[in-house]
Parts: sequence; structure tokens; C-alpha cells
Amino acid sequence: MTPRSVSAAETDETVFLETNLQLVDFYIGQGIEFLGESAIGKEIVRAGARFAAPLERDVGVAVKRNFQAVDFAVPFRAARALLEKEQAEVAEAVGLTVAVIQNLERGKMSREPQELLRSWYETNGVEFTGWGDIATGRFYGVGVRWAT
Repeated sequence: MTPRSVSAAETDETVFLETNLQLVDFYIGQGIEFLGESAIGKEIVRAGARFAAPLERDVGVAVKRNFQAVDFAVPFRAARALLEKEQAEVAEAVGLTVAVIQNLERGKMSREPQELLRSWYETNGVEFTGWGDIATGRFYGVGVRWAT
């Protein structure tokens, strides 16, 4: 697949069905699960994406090893992508510096800025998904979606 095809699909340009299916297969192969609720004749709501996770939290560590886990619970970079904003736009809107936004997106957490940024995203319609696991110290099912 060409970079142009990927770019077109990501920016809602018209692409071949095969291109969309190839991208879906690629992301599913990477452990990404697409989210959304739909009904015939209705628009998809609560669309988003997250890392696939075990169906139940009380499974063994061996089962959890089959899933992508991350070290931090709040995917700020994904939230910004969902809103189609640049780091500078978010920084200005929230009242933080671009450097702080960059650090938070890399998982370098600082309590007060993290809470401020999370609250701003939630106010702007973003819902965060996922759960933490004490046994592994990692987070599963982490992602973002549009809130209802």
C-alpha cells in the first residue's frame, strides 16, 4: 500500500474498499480493536479505537501476555488525534506549554497537568478506555472513543 493511500484513508478521502480492508486487517493484526455502535440506517456513534484486551480482568498472566499492554492509562496522543488538533492548539486551549503536552503524550505523568488535560479532553467529547492490572503493573484496552 502506498503512503498516499494510507493518507487518503486517514483523511476521509474516497479510497478503494480493498484499501480500507487492508488497513483494517493491518490494525487488527497489531492488536487494535475498532469501537463504535451502529444500527441499520443510523450513523456510527461512539467511534474510536483501543488495544484489544482480555474479555475478563481475572485471567492469568499467561493469557494477558497475548495482548498489547502499555505503561500508562491515558493515551493523550490518541485523544488529540481524535480531535484532529495540533499540540500547540491543545496547549493553548488548556493553558499548558507544548513541552508539557509532549511529555504527557510520552507517558511522563505529572498529576496536576495530567488531570487538567484529561478533564479538557473529556469536556470536548473524548472518552478514555482501559483498565489497570495489579499483577502485571500494566494497562489493557487503552484507547479513546467519542463519548455519547
